[in-house]
This record gives sequence, C-alpha cells and structure tokens, in this order.
Amino acid sequence: MLETDGRGMSGIAGRVAVELRKQRRGGWFKGWGMGGGNAAPGAEDAYVEEEDAQRPSDAHHAAVRQVPCLINGEYEVACRRDERDVFIPFSFIHNYFEVYGRVEQRGDGTDVFQWSHSYSRVYEPQGHYLPTSTFLNFELYNVEARERVKCVSATEGVPISTQWHSSGYTYPIQIAQFGLAHYCKHLTENPPQRVVLEDGEEHKGKWEVQGLTSSVSRILDPLTHSNVLKFKTPETSSKGGAMLKLSEMSTQNLLVLSLNLLLQGNASFTVTLEYKDKRPEVFTLHYIRSETLLTAKDRQIFYGLGNPTGWKRITRNLLIDVHKGAAASPALRKRFKKISRSKLKVLALYLNGEGSIGNVTLASAEHLHHFYDAANWLLNHQDERGGWSISVPRKVISGVLELEAGWYSAMAQGQAMSLLVRAAHHSGDSSYLKAAIRATALFSVNATHGGVRTYFPGGFVWYEEYPTTPSLFVLNGFIYSLLGLYDLKEFSLESNSNGAELFADGMVSLKKLLPLFDTGWGSLYDLRHFTTHVAPNRARWDYHTTHITQLLLLASIDDDPVLSSTAQRWKEYMAGHRASHN
Repeated sequence: MLETDGRGMSGIAGRVAVELRKQRRGGWFKGWGMGGGNAAPGAEDAYVEEEDAQRPSDAHHAAVRQVPCLINGEYEVACRRDERDVFIPFSFIHNYFEVYGRVEQRGDGTDVFQWSHSYSRVYEPQGHYLPTSTFLNFELYNVEARERVKCVSATEGVPISTQWHSSGYTYPIQIAQFGLAHYCKHLTENPPQRVVLEDGEEHKGKWEVQGLTSSVSRILDPLTHSNVLKFKTPETSSKGGAMLKLSEMSTQNLLVLSLNLLLQGNASFTVTLEYKDKRPEVFTLHYIRSETLLTAKDRQIFYGLGNPTGWKRITRNLLIDVHKGAAASPALRKRFKKISRSKLKVLALYLNGEGSIGNVTLASAEHLHHFYDAANWLLNHQDERGGWSISVPRKVISGVLELEAGWYSAMAQGQAMSLLVRAAHHSGDSSYLKAAIRATALFSVNATHGGVRTYFPGGFVWYEEYPTTPSLFVLNGFIYSLLGLYDLKEFSLESNSNGAELFADGMVSLKKLLPLFDTGWGSLYDLRHFTTHVAPNRARWDYHTTHITQLLLLASIDDDPVLSSTAQRWKEYMAGHRASHN
C-alpha cells in the first residue's frame, strides 16, 4: 500500500519503506500482495509507509479500516486507512503505474519487498566489439523455444514462425537470430558433451533386428568414402525394424541428436523418449519423408524431412521437438507447456525402410550445426535483389500502415549480414561474404520501390524494419541494420565502399534523430505518432533495454557523446528517474 499526501495519485511519496504484515486474526490485509492481487507465499499482506514511520502497535494495527479510494473520479479501489495513512494495494499500483515488485528473503531470514520500475536488464559490452565476436547478448537468446515459433523445420533446420500467420512461415529475422544465438553460445559455453552411438567403424551400436526380412550391415559408402550402417527393414514398424536401445546408457542431458542420413522410398527413423514427472510417459518422435512440417496425435509426433535425394546431415534438439510436438497436440498442450530437460531421457532409436546412417551422436548441444543451418538457409534463399522477402502480410496499423506479402526488412538484411560475416570468418568460405555484400543492395532502394530506404524530413536517411508508407522509423530495427553494415564494412577484404557509406549515412541520422525517441521517462519504439498522427508507441521495457544495449555497443565503436549520454539517461529511467519538467 502506498501513502498519498492529499494531492491525489500524483503526490505519492517518493521515499518509502516496506513492511510486511502477517495478520491472521482479523484478515484485514489478506491477499494484499504483488502485481495481480496475489500475495506472495509467506507475505500475505504488504504495505508501504513513510520512511520515518514506526512499526504500528497492535492497537494501532487494529484501528486500520477499509476505505474506498476514488481514482480520478472514474472508479473505486478498496484501500485501508488508519489515523495517519492511507494504504493502497500494490496490485493496483502495479497495473496503474506499471511498476513491479516481489517479496524476497534477506540473508538474515527477514522479508523485504523489492520495488522496481522495470522488469528487464541492460547488458554492457564485454570487451572490444568485433564482427567475428559475440553479437550483443545473443548467447542468452533461445529462439527455438519462443512461443511464436511453431517448430524447427526438419527439412532445413531453421525455426518456423507463427508471429503473423498461424500456419507457419520462414521469417529471416528469426532465422538470423537463431543462427547468431547459437554462434554466441558456441563462443561462450563450455565444449558440449558428446557420445558417438554409431560411426560404422570404431563405435558400433548394438542394433537389434526385428522381422524376418530385416537386416543391418556396415559398408564403405562409395559417395562419402566412409563406413556407414546400411539397413533394410519393413517400412511399417509393426512389421519389424532395427532398434538401438539407449535406456541403459548414460545419456542424461544429452538431448541433441545428430546423424548423416540417406533414405530411400518411405524410410524413416524414430526416437522414443521417457518423460518422468508424476508418472512416466513415453513420447515418440517420427522423422519421415514428407513435406508436412509437423503433426501430432497425443504423444506420437511426426516431423517431415522433405524428400531428400542424397546424404543429408540432420541435427535435432529432441527437447524442443517434444515441446513443440506437445504444443501442437490439443490433448497435451496445457499439460506440457513447460518440459524440464532433467526429466527427459532418450530410450531408443528405430530405423524403418531402406537407407543408410553414419556418424550418429547424442550431445548436450550442437551450436555450430544450428549456426550453419541458419547461414546456409540465408545462402540458399537469397533472391536476385540480394534480399530475403517476408512471405506474409504485415498490418502495423490496420488500414493505415500495411505491407503486402513479399516485403523486405532492413533489420532482416542487417542481421543476415551479421550472421553471414561470422559464417565467412568461421568457415573460410567466401560465398557467405559475397551473399552479405549482395544484401546491401536494398539499402539503396527506396521503400516506395520495394526497398528499405526512407528519409526523415531534412534529408536524413533511415533503413526501415517495416518499410511502410508513410514511414514508421522503428529504432531497434534501424540499429540492427547499422550493426550488420558495420560488421560487413569491418570484415570485408574486398572493396565495399557502398556498405561503408551506408553505415556512415545511417550513423549521421541516428545521432541527429535519437532525441526524438526520448520520452523523458522511457523511449519510443518508433515515430508513428509523427508520421500518422496516432498516439505515441512507447517501447516496452525489454525493447527499451534493447535500445540501451545497442547504443552502448555503438558507443564502444563511436565516441560521439550523444550515444553514451543517451544510453546513460535511458538507464536512469529504468530506476524511476525522469527528465525535469518546467
């Protein structure tokens, strides 16, 4: 609860101390807790007093009574008062003022109420930024686990988005972030644990053959010039197959399966996993020759591999595949909204039909495999304009700011460049760098002609995340595009003056227009209020901290004080500071 000073809600005391009450006799404060109105365990009532107030005596506490608080003459909130103070429930304060709080326990065992104006955090640059180093704080990203990701495609190994279309589509921003996140994890995490299950030579799995017509053998494959396991079994598992039991192996936390695969006809491979919660349950993941992305019926989950004609390297995060499969099943969606890694264990692998496998491993992670899946998708899907078009329409403001399917995004181009530069560095393959250079072409094409370039009044160039007409001027997407241009300019050994010039022009605009995004207590996501005369679009705290993190990185490569000073001021807003008024 919060004391007012008689001048309404705007006069809330600036300095407050928090005291927790456990009033069980009269139940006056029961349920008066944190945001949402639910009291935290062990803190059934929480209220805020003036800093110099003393702990109320029992007599004083008993005098507390209910009083309605009329909020701006619009509606009432049930409050409490005594002879000195008025106590307002934090559940109301949380929603009304967008502040946050929770009860925590100190080292001495006493409770303390932690009040915060924001729910996100800023990540400071670690060391000198290089176009081959980690990308901001992307090692913390888990793109494939996001709710708006339908699954990771078994055909190309990249996330399938449902952000703007429920059936799923490839979204280049999401794919680039997926690859960058795994690249950063590769650089920052310890080497993964890995167990070789079958390589046709040194590690030979104990495959059990079922069915009279089933067989497995190890041969030297003429295409790969390596030993592989060849199998020939019925295509239907009920009639036989080849099985490798893993239940007795130590595979705890080894949930990333990788293998070289050559399938013929309707051949498939299957993985069974046990999930130990209140009672053990078995999930079955089927990887089949099909163009169908994902289907699920109870705990039978099917991923389509497409129809590959030759050898293919497959890497599957089995935890993610179970999670997304459960989300696709109406019967399992609620029960398995969260799946704990520690409760999931691989039981067995099954082979059906005819084909060959090689270099089968289980690992705790395979970040480089996922990184190259994303980089190769960008390489394979770049169009003749040097871009990656988005295949679904986007309605920013219905009837006002809309994009038809086939639009390009400067943020997608920029993050793709950042990923491709790192792929070129890691692999030494110049095709990745050439693709990154081609990606700059759309930065010189105006949004009105299908590009990503627009201008702010005064002639300041801007690269649009959403190239609408009129322009939107999204800040975080613009900065991501600048980082992609910077990565390319710094890494490229070829003459790429176009990329360097695009970056320099964009930085001039950023420094000049940055103050327009400052609200005095936060930042704006875009400038739609300027171009369309609608209400301003305030940045959520997570986007606000993204702005700060981006500016801090830019400040590490450009010493113009407008970058560092704005970042510092915006950090202070997160602690409740505001710009001065007149």
